[in-house]
Amino acid sequence: MRHPQTGKASLTSFVPQKVTFSTILAPVLGVQRRVTAPIISQCFLSANATVACVINSGIWSLPRPNSRIHHTDFLLTSWLEDHNLPPIHSSGRDHILWDGLDASKIKTWHIWSSIRNTGHLVPWHKVVWHRLQVNKYAHHQWLTGLNRISTLARLHRFGLSSTQQCFFCILGRETTSHLFLHCTYSKWILIQIVRLFDIPVSYHSWVEFLVSLTELKDKKKGTIALWYAQVYCYHIWRERNARVHDKGIFGPSKLLQGIVLDVKTRLSASGWYSFVTRNRPDLDNFVRL
Repeated sequence: MRHPQTGKASLTSFVPQKVTFSTILAPVLGVQRRVTAPIISQCFLSANATVACVINSGIWSLPRPNSRIHHTDFLLTSWLEDHNLPPIHSSGRDHILWDGLDASKIKTWHIWSSIRNTGHLVPWHKVVWHRLQVNKYAHHQWLTGLNRISTLARLHRFGLSSTQQCFFCILGRETTSHLFLHCTYSKWILIQIVRLFDIPVSYHSWVEFLVSLTELKDKKKGTIALWYAQVYCYHIWRERNARVHDKGIFGPSKLLQGIVLDVKTRLSASGWYSFVTRNRPDLDNFVRL
């Protein structure tokens, strides 16, 4: 099998077998159903077809697909309009990312790593991915680090909100840094947590605070601090959304109890925590607020 995604490598071969392009075509066409028509594979290309042979004078030159398949011609046209031409090597030969040989030693991770776009590691990546992470908390923490959560300041910038006032303190502009670091409501909760780890909260931005969590010298204590940060971030955002939709209001002390309970639950289920506390009973103090 050869990788069919033409937009990644300099050259790529088309697959003559049936290929499902649902993840590409569905957003393009705005349809809700799963598109299962194998668009490229129904164009009657040979097994040796290359990218160069279907690009002519700077435009796609694919044979028309099988007309017996419902809407295939329309789907192919839409796909071609929304996908840029890949660069063509002067030799006209394809670069094979994975040919399926020696499949017993091939892992999905190897295939994904060879075709995905990669960037530089952000300095706060350890706050998101660590041994105590829970996916839904980690995903939310990742979005806050990228400043991609739907704060009122962000929505206002897109013209989707008429106000930018924080739902908690009604004093500041609701940005990511204000919501998790500077708001009087959130800051009181954060101070109760970080005083256990001797971490100051006098940071200008939320990202600076996240980076500081990765610099704790005691790695075991630092891992617990990372988990606290994820739970804190998740609960603050959930309470904020509850206030947006009038679903009830927790005071800061009540929300802190929920955070501590979540932290205890995860630690009690962790084999790592059970192991390290045998030699470090002092770590139990970090779940007692």
